[in-house]
Amino acid sequence: MNTPTDELQEILSAISARDEKAFRARVDLKKFMDIGYDETTDFLADNCARFHALYPKDLFFKFGSTILRLYNDKFRGVHLGLINKIIAAYFDGSFKDAQTFSATPIKFLAAELDRLLKAVRADFGEEKISGDKATLAVKMVGDGSNYGRMIGTLNFVLEFAGRGDSWRLHKIKNVEELVPPILDIAETYWPSSWDLGIKL
Repeated sequence: MNTPTDELQEILSAISARDEKAFRARVDLKKFMDIGYDETTDFLADNCARFHALYPKDLFFKFGSTILRLYNDKFRGVHLGLINKIIAAYFDGSFKDAQTFSATPIKFLAAELDRLLKAVRADFGEEKISGDKATLAVKMVGDGSNYGRMIGTLNFVLEFAGRGDSWRLHKIKNVEELVPPILDIAETYWPSSWDLGIKL
């Protein structure tokens, strides 16, 4: 039987090879995105005042937790649709002809995703298996490039569900730990002018 570590190695190989079929066979992508979106929304809303103090120019946090929740609920499909389009453009390779964000924003962001993925390595940590659930600690470490330095070090705890003789990735367990550093990266990286340039 494959271990969660084996499965993650296969997932990373599929991402590197842009093999979408192999990737989706090992990742419950809809569940992964649904859980991640909802848990992130909860954490951002619960800490809205804290993040508004850190990023006062970001209107997302200006109007408080109730409005943040309403906004993310209203635009949930739009946000997840954007992520799915970026993933699709990454796997089909259409991002390779992207020149500027304004010309082809989805392809441009997929190209940025490709650069980010090439600038990090995954160091596997402790694996725990309990019945049909398993967790795996993974440290993502940036290299010396600009993208790698921006990412720095991110510590993930991934959860897998057992299925037959293998495991399927379906959520990030430590969302609350990951949101602050990832949000800080996003606030540094994402120009506000891009928000109006994406047409879904």
